[in-house]
Amino acid sequence: MNILPRRDPDETRALILSTAWDLFRQLGARTTIADVADALKMSSANVYRYFPTKKALTDATCEMALGTVFEAIAEAAATAATPAKAVEAMLYAMHVTMRDQMTDDARAHEIVDVAIRERWPAIDAFHVNCATLIAQMIAHGQAAGEFGPGDPEVLAIGAMAACACVHHPSLIAQCLNKDPWPGPEAIVAFAMRALRNPEQSPPL
Repeated sequence: MNILPRRDPDETRALILSTAWDLFRQLGARTTIADVADALKMSSANVYRYFPTKKALTDATCEMALGTVFEAIAEAAATAATPAKAVEAMLYAMHVTMRDQMTDDARAHEIVDVAIRERWPAIDAFHVNCATLIAQMIAHGQAAGEFGPGDPEVLAIGAMAACACVHHPSLIAQCLNKDPWPGPEAIVAFAMRALRNPEQSPPL
């Protein structure tokens, strides 16, 4: 009989989520609570103590995965030299992380695509967090004269919408590197030109 090390509840919950994410990437939406329990060598009842339904587990796993995307976006902003460079870096980092973590892996793409189409709470929260961070940088950029006038929150949402084809996993899969769609760098540059202060020269 295997004796498993004792873990506190937070550690166990995190382990369940990371295992569930690994299985979702291998098996897709057909992953079950029993699959997760088997992988962890624990009973299904123990998993149910933390996540009473498969939907609860899937929601939490989606939230965790998108949290890593947001961390990458925030890190890109933190290392940029100017507000404008921060916005540009965030828009591009969102593409790269979505491409690498959500789109290149077909099974993960399947889960995230369902989450986006069904508007899971984790998706809405992720978009709100991204828009809020971008809006903050736009406000700083307006104060520095880099960006034109307007409500920073509205401009942030507009910039994200302009980049939808390189942020949405399904659109990345359909459009990336396929004629006549421009590449992600060109799409991000397009959004940045829309934000630019028209009196500033040269362009950002």
